[in-house]
Amino acid sequence: MAEKRELLYLMQLAGGTFPSGGFSQSWGLETYVAEGKVKDSRGFEAFLKTYLFSAISSCEGPILCEAVRLAKDWDTEKIAELEELSRAVKVTKESRESSLRMGKAFLRVMADILKDTKISRLRTLYGPKGMTYPVIYGLVCGRLRLETEAVAQAFVFSTVNALVQSAVKLIPLGNTQAQEILTRMQPEMLLCSEISMKKPLEEISNFCPGLDIASIKHESLPVRLYMS
Repeated sequence: MAEKRELLYLMQLAGGTFPSGGFSQSWGLETYVAEGKVKDSRGFEAFLKTYLFSAISSCEGPILCEAVRLAKDWDTEKIAELEELSRAVKVTKESRESSLRMGKAFLRVMADILKDTKISRLRTLYGPKGMTYPVIYGLVCGRLRLETEAVAQAFVFSTVNALVQSAVKLIPLGNTQAQEILTRMQPEMLLCSEISMKKPLEEISNFCPGLDIASIKHESLPVRLYMS
């Protein structure tokens, strides 16, 4: 039964209606738009590719995939180490707090839905402060016995989709343009997912000064629509 419901689970978790708070984040895009560095679909696609391959496939994606694997044996010590690593690689305060905020919301909702004893235990341990989003996302998907490849693709898609919806409001883009971008980005999303599955944790990197600076500047923007 679990295998037959895999697609439905993935669609639910990656869907825009899931209350994780992803659509309240721009991950630096709002700063780039405010400074006039991203002002059309071409500039936005360049931003998307940078974010995918500097933040996701090089860092969050491998952490996510490791969390999926750890969910099978459920080694609490290794899970704690992975969570510590996931927090440490978030260079800026805003990006770290946003990941924890999303992770906390995701954990709360899934603990209520699944009634899984291990996920509920995580809520007790990490509930007040939250867990970073890629770690809890991977652990939940692992408990659901979802395939790592499908989980990585769903995670990447939900990230891109959230950013595209932010771009619709910020640049702005039309809805047709937004869907065209999602279609054109499919090869990059698949490549990002593939890299995420293959990259060992020892080789992860979150080096993208431009995004970090945008995150720092975002805190002092005179007008903000997004939390990051």
